Amino acid sequence: MDAPLSLLVVDDDEIDRMAVRRSLRNAGINMILTEAGDYAAAIAALQERTYDCVFLDYRLPDRDGLAVVQDVRGRGDKTPLIVLTGQGDEEIAVELMKAGASDYLPKSKVSPEVLARILRNALRIHQAEQEAELAKRQREQLARQREDFVSRLTHDLRTPLVAADRMLKLFQQDAFGSITPEMNDAIAIMIRSNQNLLQMVNTLLEVYRHDAGEKTMLFDPCHLPEILREVCQELMPWAQDKQLALEMVDGTEGGGVVMGDRLELRRLFINLLGNAIKFTDRGSVTVRLSRVVADAEASAANGNAPRQVLVEVQDTGPGIPPDDQSILFERYRQGNHKRAGSGLGLYLSRRIVEAHGGAIAVHSTLGQGSVFSVWLLEKR
Repeated sequence: MDAPLSLLVVDDDEIDRMAVRRSLRNAGINMILTEAGDYAAAIAALQERTYDCVFLDYRLPDRDGLAVVQDVRGRGDKTPLIVLTGQGDEEIAVELMKAGASDYLPKSKVSPEVLARILRNALRIHQAEQEAELAKRQREQLARQREDFVSRLTHDLRTPLVAADRMLKLFQQDAFGSITPEMNDAIAIMIRSNQNLLQMVNTLLEVYRHDAGEKTMLFDPCHLPEILREVCQELMPWAQDKQLALEMVDGTEGGGVVMGDRLELRRLFINLLGNAIKFTDRGSVTVRLSRVVADAEASAANGNAPRQVLVEVQDTGPGIPPDDQSILFERYRQGNHKRAGSGLGLYLSRRIVEAHGGAIAVHSTLGQGSVFSVWLLEKR
């Protein structure tokens, strides 16, 4: 046998309360019924215990039904509320539903059949909402557990990878005795593979820190042309190995200073330039810097609009399909290219740019290459 429903009827008119009570009993509802004659008594009853549903008169002596619904919902109480309206009150039904009422019913239509049906509907909707809320909380908890696991895993993986990298380099330097050219080539391959894996682990760790709000940045004046020259020099051997021209064109005219975290900006541009080199098999990768007006209308009005530094990374690679461009900066999204990685690098790039108050975009044409553009506010 099902447990009786706990119901609350709120109405200042004893005859109306009796009509609701009789209709519910005639409908065969198994219930424990509590009655209240005004708003204060209703709130006290709701605070004292939990009800399965509340039948609420729209016109109470100390508060109208709309204010009661708003108050109850404002307290975080999600108990189903069915508002009983008198003649001429039907026009406020839309406002009641917007405020959080589960349903409404003119008192002239109160009957055992109608009350039973409207009660069942309210309970069914409430149960569905509760189940959806529970499922959402469970998903969020699983997501937090997954993120915590990934964080611990990346920390645990990073330590042995760093140690292995150092040990392999000692072998290369003959620290444990001379090695043959063949052994040196094999160790070089192992070092590259280990560094690629270490880079992936570092990227995953950085993504976690950004998403968890645990990333601390130190903002200082940063000269972007200088940072990009360093990045180009660092990546030049890779470009030369692929017989690619790696060029930098500085059009900032002595400017190009932004307030930013130097290490994060380096990470950003190493990622963008590294991707360009990775996906380009012939031709060139070019970095262009320029200063642009952030607000053209303000500039036209008073000539004192803030400026942005625009950094464009252009390659002559295969290009990116339009469908892939729309999801490229999302987490765990990657293009269909056979060399696509974890789907985190460009997501992390976007997070870094956004943390600096900037913007990032891509423009690409299949067969002609891609241009990744970053806008950062220039320091005045």
